[in-house]
Amino acid sequence: MKTTGRVVRELVCAAVGVWVASEAVPSLRIDGTVGERAGSVALLAVLFTAVVMLVPMPVRWMLGRAVARNQRRMAEEPDGDASEWEFFAPIRRHLVYAGLSMVLSVVVLTVVGPLGLWAGVEFGAVLGLDVELAGGLKALVTAGLVVAAVQMMLLLVLAVPVKRHRPGALRSLSGFLLCWAGLALAAAWLGGVEATDPQWLTLAVVAALFDLRFSLTLTLPVPGVASLVLVSFNALVLWLIVWLTGLLHIDGFWPLIGTTALMWVAEWPSRLAKAAAEARANPPQPPHDPFWPDHHIPQTPLY
Repeated sequence: MKTTGRVVRELVCAAVGVWVASEAVPSLRIDGTVGERAGSVALLAVLFTAVVMLVPMPVRWMLGRAVARNQRRMAEEPDGDASEWEFFAPIRRHLVYAGLSMVLSVVVLTVVGPLGLWAGVEFGAVLGLDVELAGGLKALVTAGLVVAAVQMMLLLVLAVPVKRHRPGALRSLSGFLLCWAGLALAAAWLGGVEATDPQWLTLAVVAALFDLRFSLTLTLPVPGVASLVLVSFNALVLWLIVWLTGLLHIDGFWPLIGTTALMWVAEWPSRLAKAAAEARANPPQPPHDPFWPDHHIPQTPLY
């Protein structure tokens, strides 16, 4: 039942994502009567969801088993006779598996999802539906990313009523809304920053795409350097979105930096809330007292 509910939720959210993509991305066109358009949206959503769920499934299964085995090895008592290389082998494998998981996420977003959307467009054309995706590879990747970003945001909205998922979902949604607000301020205040019509939808889509980036945490001993590095990373992500999608026009380096800075400042409360939640979930351990054993010495009566 849980799997069925999850699939239904992802299908509905993907259908809304396809509709948003058809409104925001000029290269994706879905025409016809109301019934034909609804059928086209449903077909694209079904094939997009099926491809995204089924194609990476074997890789995810193998990666999950490898991670579980490595966690069991990390939980075992270390061998006192093992070399330094063997002692740190589980940690190295953990880092490798984390990197592979990130690569898999990128491949699903930029390759698997767009291929599922392309399959839906081609199958719809075979069925006689008035659906078209023009513009080449960039347009295909853009449309697939928009569908994935909108789907992710709607899944977060649906997760809010679930008590155990509510705090994380609310933090993620607040970050998205604050990024959207910062982007809207940049479009209103900064020269050289323009969004295609309808502007509110375009800015929301760009903010959702921006939210797909990997969340980086960086701590450096020099004050301000970590923030500078993270803002530079966000500027690179925003530039890639502008270059790939064409939904937002930013004329020059300084408008790009100004837009990123406004989004960074607007998102600050969300980052503080996330850091506080992580601190509560992982409280610092008290320092070990070298003069007192872990197990208290039993007290001997004096009489």
